[in-house]
Amino acid sequence: MQDPSPIDLAVRVYAEILNSVQRPKIRKHWRQPSAMLVFDTETRTDATQRLMFGCCRFIVDGKCLREALFHAPDLTTAELSILRKYAASHSAKAVNGGRKVLDLLTVDEFLNELYRAGYKGRSLIVGFNLPFDLSRLAFDVAPARGKYAGGFSLGMWSYVDKHGRRKRNAFRPRIAIKHIDSKRSLIGFTAQRDPDAIDLKSDDGSKQPTIFRGHFLDLRTLTFALTNESHRLKSACEAFGVENGKLDAPEHGKITEEYIDYCRRDVEATAELAGKLLTDFDRHPINLAATKAFSPASIGKAYLRQLGITPVAQRQASLQPFVGYAQSAFFGGRTSAHIRKVAVPVVYTDFLSMYPTVNSLMNLWDLVTAKEIRVHSGCIEEVISMLKTISSETMFDPRTWRKLRGFVRVVPNGDVLPARAKYNPDTNDWQIGINYLYTNNVENDALWYSIPDVAASILLTGKIPHIVDAFMLKAHGKLATLREVNLRRAIEVDPRSRDFFRVVIEERKRLSGRSDIAKADRERLGEFLKVLKK
Repeated sequence: MQDPSPIDLAVRVYAEILNSVQRPKIRKHWRQPSAMLVFDTETRTDATQRLMFGCCRFIVDGKCLREALFHAPDLTTAELSILRKYAASHSAKAVNGGRKVLDLLTVDEFLNELYRAGYKGRSLIVGFNLPFDLSRLAFDVAPARGKYAGGFSLGMWSYVDKHGRRKRNAFRPRIAIKHIDSKRSLIGFTAQRDPDAIDLKSDDGSKQPTIFRGHFLDLRTLTFALTNESHRLKSACEAFGVENGKLDAPEHGKITEEYIDYCRRDVEATAELAGKLLTDFDRHPINLAATKAFSPASIGKAYLRQLGITPVAQRQASLQPFVGYAQSAFFGGRTSAHIRKVAVPVVYTDFLSMYPTVNSLMNLWDLVTAKEIRVHSGCIEEVISMLKTISSETMFDPRTWRKLRGFVRVVPNGDVLPARAKYNPDTNDWQIGINYLYTNNVENDALWYSIPDVAASILLTGKIPHIVDAFMLKAHGKLATLREVNLRRAIEVDPRSRDFFRVVIEERKRLSGRSDIAKADRERLGEFLKVLKK
């Protein structure tokens, strides 16, 4: 066997909290605004992707009160003429049909509408991929600061001074955007010069002045939070049964009647999708703003809060630094493929509800709901004695799994363990793989691992790793704050008497036989349980 190639590893680090106990974050109850401004933009097809025109709808209580087109200031005379003729002809049809007029606005006029509705009126600002559309409307851009540091800040509102020069309006807020990933972004208003008192009024009615961050609802993000899948507007509309879904696009970058129809339909589809998503989101009895639902994990954590479960660090400072050790032992998004880039025969297999099954087997719900988690540290001999019993046979005994609730510090020496590294030196990607891992075989190279990871290594190598430290976790008592919750208003869970992980598995299997729920709702509930258990 050749000597293993050296590779740099990345290790999670943690900071100990100096305060004795973290104060829980006060979460005000968020009331969904009854009004929303929905918009979409169409752009040039060159590298600049500058704004050409767009469409918006102002909706109150589900009813469209106004629809308008808006356009960039640099359109050609011919392009502007097409927009004017379209707006005039469709306004005449609208009046004859007893509907609202289709207005044509300049981009400055539309931005004033956005300011009045989204900032002054506290309405939802809705779009699909909002960061892109907002950036098409911006006057200038600068690096963002504060909570949005690492992102960018858009100057949206401008004016023409007495010398004919266009300048940013400092008496209006900027919009800051910080990307989390391809599906999620933090979006919010920043401070403005000399804000009115009403602009600093807190949404929860407190007297403490605050910056109003806005209610920006990116439907791409909310769709991901509800489905755990990345969607485009068309697929999202199909997934949620939108009647007037997205049309196939005509030629992009050229203003025609068909292209304007396409843009208007996008806004109509976006508005209908917003209604569907918000209705679906409202079925969750959780205190979480739809604008803050960034992922399925956001919804899952909100349910934990609703169950009366606070993070361990907020209720038990004595667990430091053991929480840090556990965090450094976490390896998510791993792959277990040991043979790569070689064609081999395979058998496709799947594990039904793997995560909640493992959690239930290890009885982790007792730890989640415990009044106190006690640490049994320095138990190296006890852990090694238990690990000597690990085999493919004993792992089929449910009693074995309850002995795995702990962590060990290992000096890897030919053990098969997860590691976070740059497996491709030509990229800057740090990825997780499960490999034969070697170190210099000194205690300074020791790394923390969960006992289940070590048990898997024993099954693969037949040997117990070199363990230099260990601790086990034991639950004592139950939190006094625990309370029942109704998952998606269809499944009752009492955290004091039922294992949440087991409930998710069993109720998902029972769904097909429930006649008290409509088929569409069963399908949606099944998808939610599938997402939640991950």
